[in-house]
Amino acid sequence: LRRMRRFGDADSFLDLIGRIRDVRPDAGIRSNVIAGFPGESEADVEVLAGFLAAARLDAVGVFGYSDEEGTEGASLDGKVDRSAIDERVDRLGTLVDEVSADRASERVGERTQVLVEAIAPDGTRSGRSVHQGPETDGGTTLGPADNDLVTGALAWGTVTATDGVDLIVELEG
Repeated sequence: LRRMRRFGDADSFLDLIGRIRDVRPDAGIRSNVIAGFPGESEADVEVLAGFLAAARLDAVGVFGYSDEEGTEGASLDGKVDRSAIDERVDRLGTLVDEVSADRASERVGERTQVLVEAIAPDGTRSGRSVHQGPETDGGTTLGPADNDLVTGALAWGTVTATDGVDLIVELEG
């Protein structure tokens, strides 16, 4: 983290996440990580994997490092081999898929507000819950309700099931 000019450590971030969830258990917490930054060791990857497992984030983007012209990282020594970067991205990606799906499962039974974003010809509505960012953090399928919700409407419902990171919500009313 220091070489990337990022400060903090796993314990301080885990403490912060814990304090947030103490106040708002339904808070959506996401992050992005870069695998293969110059100088990264296998031990660093294991520390990151341990953090991601412990943090139970709702969504995580995992990206492989690549040199960008004009950045400080491009001039650093200790470049990680591209095949090692790809392997780390795959390994971390698999981990975060599992952890984020588990976190979504923890939401079953939770009451949530959902933005209706689309209505299929068969009437199935989809959208996103308050903790889901657009296009990146999974989505929400809305179950039947006796109402005339339109695209752009906000509706309340209860999470009844999940499909990976996606929520299935039964609407109220």
